[in-house]
Amino acid sequence: MRADPPPIGFAPPSIDETDIEAVTRVLRSGWLSTGVECEQFEAELSAVVSAPHVVAVSSCTAALEIALDAQRFRPGARVGVPTWTFAASASTVVRAGGVPVLLDIDEETLNVSVDALEAELAQGLDGVVLVHFGGLPVARQVLDATSAAGIPVVEDAAHAFGATDHRGPVSGLGTVGACFSFYASKNLTSGEGGALATHDPELAAYARSHRLHGLSSDAWQRYRVGAEPSYDLVEPGLKANMADLLAALGRSQLARFGQLQARRRAAVRCYRELLRPVDGLRVVPTELDERSADHLLVVLLPPGVDRGQVIASLGRQGIGCSIHFRPLHTFSWFAANVPIGVAGVAVADRLADRALSLPLHAGLTDEDVDRVVTALVQELR
Repeated sequence: MRADPPPIGFAPPSIDETDIEAVTRVLRSGWLSTGVECEQFEAELSAVVSAPHVVAVSSCTAALEIALDAQRFRPGARVGVPTWTFAASASTVVRAGGVPVLLDIDEETLNVSVDALEAELAQGLDGVVLVHFGGLPVARQVLDATSAAGIPVVEDAAHAFGATDHRGPVSGLGTVGACFSFYASKNLTSGEGGALATHDPELAAYARSHRLHGLSSDAWQRYRVGAEPSYDLVEPGLKANMADLLAALGRSQLARFGQLQARRRAAVRCYRELLRPVDGLRVVPTELDERSADHLLVVLLPPGVDRGQVIASLGRQGIGCSIHFRPLHTFSWFAANVPIGVAGVAVADRLADRALSLPLHAGLTDEDVDRVVTALVQELR
């Protein structure tokens, strides 16, 4: 009897023995929470993204919340957010006292539409959360428009660690800061975790305190032999520090990040070559953008195709898929509580049921890609 082929996971982490050894080292060190590993991880991240300040936190959501809290928005402040994103991009605005205004997307990239943003800026916005969808940085015109408006911009770079744009590596240059995710499915993982990269020393200092309840000194500083144990509460903050246990995994991953990214890029190229002849199907963006971090491989299915049926069929063949994203305005809470921008969300509505994320990770082989594409094409016939 012929054995079934092994399953192809959607985005399993790439873990090797050096990662395991790094975590084991911390387990044996006598200190598991935020300490020297976290400090070193921050320094190494700073060098990679060319930002003078990187603050490691518990998640990208925490980084967004800290960056937004630091803006001291007035209650009800209007903050533009693309509707095509994860819920945290907008829910953190709510937690900071603002009101997300949901903006339409560009059909080619699924990033925020320049036209929709400019139309809402004309109405008046107090800030913007920009999302670099799938690892592809937003258009330069987007940053130019927000800069001209003189409003704070927080970059949701959950997908974009390793991406570059006209400023260099995505790092928060010219904005409040860039918020990265090191979740289990991301290009670089610490299991859970994130970081805020910024060129603003005052924001970095605020983030270091705010990530640990708003205290003036963390436990590692207070518990060392001979250290001053007293501390103050600067202002109420979050519990969002990154543990050394997670930072050690992140550092190990970062040491071979170039190799991990090279394998992702090879898989993306293979996908694009095999998918190009498929009628009615389009990869997002249409052509490979060398600046991308290659976090996702998203296709737009031909109009009228039942996406749920496609996902179920691939699943029966052991192939994992996902959806990025269900537009925020289609969720019940956002629909009831959050306004849509003046330009509407026609593009997001038109594409909402067509976007499909195919498996993409550093362990994906060309043979795996061929199997995914073959299964997809057979289902579309």
